Amino acid sequence: MRMGGFLLPSVGATPEQFELGLAGQNPNYYQQTLADCAKLVSQFEDLGFDFVAFTEHHFHLEGLEVSNNPVMLGTWAAMQTKRLRISQMGNVLPARNPILLAEDLAMLDHFSQGRMSAGFARGYQARHVMTIGQKMNAVSTATNDEAYLEHDKVNRELFNEHFTIIKKAWNNSLFEHKGTHWEIPPSGVKWDHPATQHMVPGMVGRDGNLEQIGIAPLTLQEPSEIEIFIPFTMSPETVEWSAREGAVPIIFSPIEEHAKSAIDLYYSAAKDAGRDLEWGHGVGHFREIVVADTDEEAHRIMEDGLGYIWTRWHDWFGFNEALRYVGEEGAVPNTAKSMRDRGFSIAGSVDTVTRGLEEMIDKLNPELIVPWIAAGPVKVDKLLKSNDLLVEKVLPKLGIELEQFQPVMRGNFDGNGWTGR
Repeated sequence: MRMGGFLLPSVGATPEQFELGLAGQNPNYYQQTLADCAKLVSQFEDLGFDFVAFTEHHFHLEGLEVSNNPVMLGTWAAMQTKRLRISQMGNVLPARNPILLAEDLAMLDHFSQGRMSAGFARGYQARHVMTIGQKMNAVSTATNDEAYLEHDKVNRELFNEHFTIIKKAWNNSLFEHKGTHWEIPPSGVKWDHPATQHMVPGMVGRDGNLEQIGIAPLTLQEPSEIEIFIPFTMSPETVEWSAREGAVPIIFSPIEEHAKSAIDLYYSAAKDAGRDLEWGHGVGHFREIVVADTDEEAHRIMEDGLGYIWTRWHDWFGFNEALRYVGEEGAVPNTAKSMRDRGFSIAGSVDTVTRGLEEMIDKLNPELIVPWIAAGPVKVDKLLKSNDLLVEKVLPKLGIELEQFQPVMRGNFDGNGWTGR
């Protein structure tokens, strides 16, 4: 099995300090976040985690998701590690310039010497998506949006076109694109530079106008082999799209019927696309996993961490819909206990967490679990101990050893990375 640690992160403050306001702009809290995350990232590598992933959210003065640039945070993490892969959960694609993002991820691939994986999300926070992406008429998609159906359609349209552009940029020395939102390159750009005409044949037409562009550097990895994550997946359309594209959706709901339905759909769509997969493979699952000496201690840690962040922040966006039982009506309880009872948070002693993971494994046959680790409001020593107990005590009881995805480099790479030159 593989595990990848997901860090929002939140700033290094207590729940009481968050409630005082503007925690996201407190420089001491952010420095504490970096200190805590550095310890966690180093531990992930030592314990054999596959990757670390950061999210993208902007304007987070609340301090609960201060992760406005996951690629830059990934670069910071890559400089502290040698084996751990670097990912995102994820880059909010509808609100991003896809050419610039393709370049940034390719640079991260080189900085990390082939440890980059890419995560793309659709974006559910309106203030972020509609401000950052306003020049592309980007809109968010969230269940609490009164215009959900209309906005979801536009959001998906932008997501798909931006994803196509990134793939073209990675896979081709030169490319062009004409779509609903982008013309690349735009018509009428004069570029009859003699050096370009000599060194990059095909970029400029006979009339001296730009006909194609390309990015430099290209990815270090073979682009068809780069692992692509699609996080917080709930939509059947997104699950099917991921299966066709060979991407890895990270299923959000812990409810058995919902998770199995998503796996069934992915398995069927992958088979139709010519991919031969074992049921349960090809997808990942979000969980919070907190291990302590006793159940009571683990519950206290969880309630200060994700139990606080989720119930204070994420419920407003409809996250508790992921916890809804089949046929359940009315509001899903917005409590840390509900998160535990419904299986999103597996928190307890070594024996309790072992039983919880064993049940999940028996039902869903996962090959990838993405623990959501509540860096920020929880003292990092408690999180470090939890991760140690998970890998050193819980997983051996289940007969599980952690594995890591093996990147495939481009054929013309001589294997000598920048640190060895």
